[in-house]
Amino acid sequence: MTRIISVLNFKGGTGKTTTVVNLGMALALRGFRVLAIDLDHQGSLAKWLGVPTPLTMAEVLLGQAEWPDAVQRARTRFDVLPSDRRLADAQETLIQRHARPNILESRLRGITGAGYDFIFLDCAPSINFLAEAALYFSKEVFIPISMEFLALVGAREVIIEILRARRLFSSHTARISLVIPSFYDARHAKSHQTLRMLEEYFPGIVSNPIRATVRLSEAPGHQQTIFEYDPKGPGSQDFAELAERVIRNEH
Repeated sequence: MTRIISVLNFKGGTGKTTTVVNLGMALALRGFRVLAIDLDHQGSLAKWLGVPTPLTMAEVLLGQAEWPDAVQRARTRFDVLPSDRRLADAQETLIQRHARPNILESRLRGITGAGYDFIFLDCAPSINFLAEAALYFSKEVFIPISMEFLALVGAREVIIEILRARRLFSSHTARISLVIPSFYDARHAKSHQTLRMLEEYFPGIVSNPIRATVRLSEAPGHQQTIFEYDPKGPGSQDFAELAERVIRNEH
């Protein structure tokens, strides 16, 4: 069964795209087929992984293209449905058309039968129509949280939005299945304090921390995943461990 997962935090800079790229690659290296869908008009997935964007999620959402035609092969067993600045205009058009939050379900029809084991929705750091649509479409939510207070506030907003969606849509079943501590630095007391808070607030669903490293921050500039840029480093170790947690479905 395909697992559809929104990667979401309404605070920017928490490691959402970093998680999608490197967790997706870790799963692909383990033989799983992965699709990452970019729902952020900044288009970071395509830029990071170096894929072209002749067709994007904007055209798919507006009914101007079918989703298989917009999918790009990023790596072996790892595909991307990219976005760019066109997505912002597409979202405004959908709002003007009074589109419903089930828009992804209709525009991505058949995607769960396409052989993907994991579909990740890389969401923008804002409460908007596409975030609501992502929550409607997905069954799970992963929340990357950087080691700072405002990231916790952003996570709280995700919880509120999930509860709101459940009230509005009886078929809505998305739940937070994993909280991912990101940019963890064991040298700083703030990291230890934030991690303890996460484990208290989200018992049983906090993953291993993803350590802040120079190599992890450099990888996007080389259009490489951490497994390509620093295969034996701590970033690769952390995302490999995270992938094993996701595969075991321990949540």
